[in-house]
Amino acid sequence: MTLAKFASFSAAGGQGYGLVTDQGIIDLSRRHSAKWPTLREVIADGTLTRLADEAASLAPDLSLADIRFEIPVPAPEKIVCVGVNFPDRNEEYRDGQAAPANPRAPSRVMNSR
Repeated sequence: MTLAKFASFSAAGGQGYGLVTDQGIIDLSRRHSAKWPTLREVIADGTLTRLADEAASLAPDLSLADIRFEIPVPAPEKIVCVGVNFPDRNEEYRDGQAAPANPRAPSRVMNSR
C-alpha cells in the first residue's frame, strides 16, 4: 500500500491543495474547492482517502518546479509537538544528555494563550 501525500501549495494561479506524486501535483482544489476550500476542510470531512482514490488515475496538473509548498493545514486548530522522545536521540543530537524518562508533548490550541 502506498501512502498518499497531500500538500497545500501556491502557484501562479493562486493557492490550492492536492496530491503529491513523483511527477507533480494533482490539483484537487481545482476540482473540489466549492465543497472543501482548503485541506483543513477535506480532513475535517474525513475525505482524504476518497480523494486519494479518485486522484490515483489522474495525471499531475502542475510540476513540482511550478509550485511552492505551504503549511499543510491552514489555520490549524491544534499544534502538537513531540520532541527528543526516541531511543536513539543521542546519536542524532550528540549533546551528551540522556533521553527523557517521560515523553514531552507540548501543544497549542486555537483558544489557548
